[in-house]
Amino acid sequence: MKKRLTNISFGLLSLTIIVLAAASFMDKRYGTQLTHKYIYGSWAFAALWMMLAISSLFAILRYWHAVMRHSLIFLHVSFAVILLGAGLTFLTGKQGDIYLHNGQPADSFITKDGKQQRLPFNMKLCNFNIEYYAGTDSPMDFVSHVAFSDGDEQQVSMNNIAKKQYYRFYQSGYDTESGWVHLSVSYDPLGITVTYCGYVMLLLSIIAFLADPCGGFRRTIRQVMKKESVKAKALVLALLLLVPMKMLSSSNIPLPKTLPAALAERFGDLYVYHCGRICPMQTMARDLTIKLYGSDSYRGYTAEQVLVGWLLYPTDWVEQPMIKISGGSVQKALNTNGRYVSWMDYTSDTQGFKLSSLIEQMNKGSLNNSEARDVAAAYEKYNIIASLMSGQAVRMFPVKEAGSLRWMAQGDQLPEGLGQDEWLFIKRSTDYVMELALAKDNTGVEKVLQKIREYQRKKAGTVLPSDSRFKAEKIYNSLQFSFPMAILLIVAGILFYIMTARNLLRNKPQQRSLKLCGSLLLALSACFLLVVITLRGYVGGHMPLSNGFETMQFMALCMLVIALPLGKRIPFFLPFGLMAAGLALMVSMLGERNPQITTLMPVLASPLLSIHVILVMLSYSLFAFLFFNGVTALIMNRMGSSTAILNRLTDISRIMLYPAVFLLAVGIFTGAVWANVSWGRYWGWDPKETWALITMLVYSLTFHEQSLPAFRRPIFLHVYIVLAFLTVLMTYFGVNYVLGGMHSYA
Repeated sequence: MKKRLTNISFGLLSLTIIVLAAASFMDKRYGTQLTHKYIYGSWAFAALWMMLAISSLFAILRYWHAVMRHSLIFLHVSFAVILLGAGLTFLTGKQGDIYLHNGQPADSFITKDGKQQRLPFNMKLCNFNIEYYAGTDSPMDFVSHVAFSDGDEQQVSMNNIAKKQYYRFYQSGYDTESGWVHLSVSYDPLGITVTYCGYVMLLLSIIAFLADPCGGFRRTIRQVMKKESVKAKALVLALLLLVPMKMLSSSNIPLPKTLPAALAERFGDLYVYHCGRICPMQTMARDLTIKLYGSDSYRGYTAEQVLVGWLLYPTDWVEQPMIKISGGSVQKALNTNGRYVSWMDYTSDTQGFKLSSLIEQMNKGSLNNSEARDVAAAYEKYNIIASLMSGQAVRMFPVKEAGSLRWMAQGDQLPEGLGQDEWLFIKRSTDYVMELALAKDNTGVEKVLQKIREYQRKKAGTVLPSDSRFKAEKIYNSLQFSFPMAILLIVAGILFYIMTARNLLRNKPQQRSLKLCGSLLLALSACFLLVVITLRGYVGGHMPLSNGFETMQFMALCMLVIALPLGKRIPFFLPFGLMAAGLALMVSMLGERNPQITTLMPVLASPLLSIHVILVMLSYSLFAFLFFNGVTALIMNRMGSSTAILNRLTDISRIMLYPAVFLLAVGIFTGAVWANVSWGRYWGWDPKETWALITMLVYSLTFHEQSLPAFRRPIFLHVYIVLAFLTVLMTYFGVNYVLGGMHSYA
């Protein structure tokens, strides 16, 4: 009977994982609405989860006297309570949308299946306003003031909901011209409460399990600590001094004109409105150069010199092959086989604008995703330079208009009523700088730049970033060495790995100098990353965990911090940490070659976001260590290492599995609470949510070695762990670049 229950439970779990994976791809192919109708919202899907919960609880009870402890019972019951809450939401919950017009009462909303559902009260929109980040036109929040029929008035904004009789209303959309707002409606009188109880039970059960002296986690730690540490032979690893590789142009075209580096740097001290916020012009110059050329310098010129060159000497720069392109179709259209073209290469006397045909095909949807991306990128770079030459790209003049502050460029249409002196100053200051530069009057250039900065401070003093934040951003811009640092960590990690593995096989002792060298590199790298991440967070005004670049940088830091203490006890953690951190940094740069600092999306302005991302990134870091440890075990087995070494690597994997899975579980359900506060539902079967759940379920199978004897065999366990890492890659990268969804920015 026990074996039959086991087979049923794990069979249903495997089927659930397969259904979830298939549904995520169905979502991509046929759309969310169809997938929810036939999979996630179907009675068959709900029945599958119910059968899984019932069979699992029966199996636990059958095994209780043999292997189970109170903490494990509590852990499994908490998942059952979470599923019960989800079932109650499925049975009694309702979700929909309501559109409120100014002053007009509404008493019903439209459900997801298009039906009209009456509310037990009336509500109306009193007013709606958009709050902006100070001195910018970037939205910070969307605020609706609503009144209910009983006289109660409430405010609805991002991460701030209105509640009335178990109905909850969330800000979802707006149309200021027509005077209406779109609110999401959620009615769930029972499911949320039960589900939240399950979340609390899960957290308490995880703490109890990890603290249980007779539990699997503590027992495995004691086994490892009893074993004598494996020490390797001495190796003094000289740290590689890597210099950032600069992309050099093979062009024989003479260098274009620009200002001397020291003078161009003064441009970088000006304020500019860029990417939805006020920042140093140095930041814009760096972003521009990286966007166009792929590097933060060009032929020995700094980013500020590149920007100044385009502003003051455009005729010298239009022939420079500094626009990086990709894709065979773009290269063919521009009549080049190289990776770089000039702005003039986009047009010809006979063909006109050479990308016209490709852009037309892209707009019609005739190009595949890769081709469309290449064409869009090439066209964007052309337009960036066009806006620079038209004087509309650099918005560095704060102007008061209709009671608000707008940042304008020299080529913009200035508001009526602007004073003549101010109008002339905005329209002529850049031209005057060019005249002084041509006359080589550097002192005069500096004086004009100083006057522009004084004008900026006078007109926008209250909304400008503080001096400390301004300086912090300039320091941050000077510390962008992620790519060379990634190469250093990967190379050092590989060398440490080879020497550690060789000495382990030869059973030779490891000298302290090798550990010291590795620990020093880990510590210095972690400190450098911590400084960079802290500066980015201080400059951006929020925790830097809101996009792929930032989360991968944080993951690299997590890997270094985890490896530093563990590497003192377990030699392989030194190379694991170096390689994993280096790969994370490499991915951060490849995923977003131009990682701009931007204002935070209103929906992301929640402390739960930071907690959710930190927990998940820590979990992914441990899964990466598990992957490397599994690969090492398989290599050692292939090379004929002793059983003791394999058993030790197995124990290391088991120790890491517990916190890795538990951190992911808590991270997932913290994200669910955040989603409930922000979007009105704690689970929406978004592809990222689905694959995070799949990852948790796949790795959790390794805990059931009593029921699944195959996991007691070291080789099987490590093969499984190596293959299971594919779910982590799918969760983070596959969803971002293949499946898409609400989390595709993360």
